[in-house]
Amino acid sequence: MRRRIKTRGLAALITSIVALAALAAGTSNAQTTGAVTRTFSFIAKPNSKTSTLLNNNSLLINARCDAKGSPVAFAFSSASSADLFGRLFDGLGRVHIIKNSAFTRTSKGVSLSPSSGDFDSTGSVLFETSSGRVVTVNYALDNATTLNRTNVCTVYGSYIAT
Repeated sequence: MRRRIKTRGLAALITSIVALAALAAGTSNAQTTGAVTRTFSFIAKPNSKTSTLLNNNSLLINARCDAKGSPVAFAFSSASSADLFGRLFDGLGRVHIIKNSAFTRTSKGVSLSPSSGDFDSTGSVLFETSSGRVVTVNYALDNATTLNRTNVCTVYGSYIAT
């Protein structure tokens, strides 16, 4: 009986070591050199023209203010294969899921604005191409009562691109 326990213990130890080595090898391929960090700020009056917030690693995000002064933001891809996933929290705490696992140059734009009409929102989206390029975007949107009741809408935030 003791011999079986020792044999099983040795087998478990070897399996654990192999698993840890595999995990380390998997993460060693992660590349963080050359990352770019930028901020963006869009402030405009109602009925504004579309403006580019970021265009990096095949991800384009633009914004405008609609006629009511609410921000409208969209993401577009110029990649042949990419994913876009994220979450947006509106001012009432509702979660809006952003998901497109076939986000390509032929895809329609993906809305980054809340569908609820509550534009005091914060969000985060992650974009990855099949070549391993990654862009992480954190952003906020606010409607026409923002910036001490100034009649503008805003979209602002930051991104990290590798």
